[in-house]
Amino acid sequence: MGRAAESTLPDGVIEHDGMLWKPRRGATATAEEFITARMLFIDVHRDSRWNPWVLDERQAELEQAMHVMDQWRRAEPGHRMLTTRQLEARWARQDRQRERAVANLKKERDARKALYDEERASARLALFEHQSRLEHEVSELAGYLDGSRSPGMDPARRQEEIAALEESIERRRLEIERLALFVGDPETVVDQNGWLPKDRREYMLFYYRLDREQTVKQLRVEIPELATSAERKDRIKADLKRRRLDELLAVPPLSADDMCSDCPTPIAKHGWRTPPFDGPCPAWPGWGARLRQAREMLARAQPATRRNQQCRQPQSLNR
Repeated sequence: MGRAAESTLPDGVIEHDGMLWKPRRGATATAEEFITARMLFIDVHRDSRWNPWVLDERQAELEQAMHVMDQWRRAEPGHRMLTTRQLEARWARQDRQRERAVANLKKERDARKALYDEERASARLALFEHQSRLEHEVSELAGYLDGSRSPGMDPARRQEEIAALEESIERRRLEIERLALFVGDPETVVDQNGWLPKDRREYMLFYYRLDREQTVKQLRVEIPELATSAERKDRIKADLKRRRLDELLAVPPLSADDMCSDCPTPIAKHGWRTPPFDGPCPAWPGWGARLRQAREMLARAQPATRRNQQCRQPQSLNR
């Protein structure tokens, strides 16, 4: 609202955020205090969409802000708050709209199931894996060439590594070209349930947010207990968990576009060196095969470990 409009406002009425406000009878909070309190209230709740724990951390500030805001009310002529019945009617309409939207999405996905092509879906994942691996190898090659990677390496071995990487990069680029031609637009590749990648990203974001929230809360309980332990190993665990907590707290708000469509991980965290990456996507065929092989090896080792433990157990003296 401009200066001319402000000058026509009744005494005590202010314009803020496109709305008119005036103090209630007996209010002690000034207009500046009201605006500050309202902005804090909005900012904290906006932050809580991604970091829900801030509602607990800043509860005292929120209560004080609400105390100030309660001293002011809307000042538009004829303005009325919605009644409980009106609110319930609005919520019912919104529920029906959501139900229709979900039903339409399900209908679309069911129709897309017939488009599922297992070979194309697998090729899409292989394409992503090769692209990620290519980026990693190009970075490694640059490090060998400028000497920043393994500076103490024997020159002859360095040349061998460079030659191997150059050969691998060339093969990988050819494979990427072949896969890209076969796959076409990766965003149009449906899975066996008729889901498009963009649909799965929204799903993965939901699970990532849920896991992040639960992990942060769990770490905040575990860290103080470990940090005060007399055991050195517990304090080391506390440091590691604190580092993990700091990483999670530093994650900025993400959108579905930031997510991998095939696992609940931000796409920027997929890579071949940890840190800074969390690792490759387990859905990528090459990496997935390695994970399955590792699990099978562990499964085979467990029975042998149990047998060895049983052999080491002393026999009862009563036998």
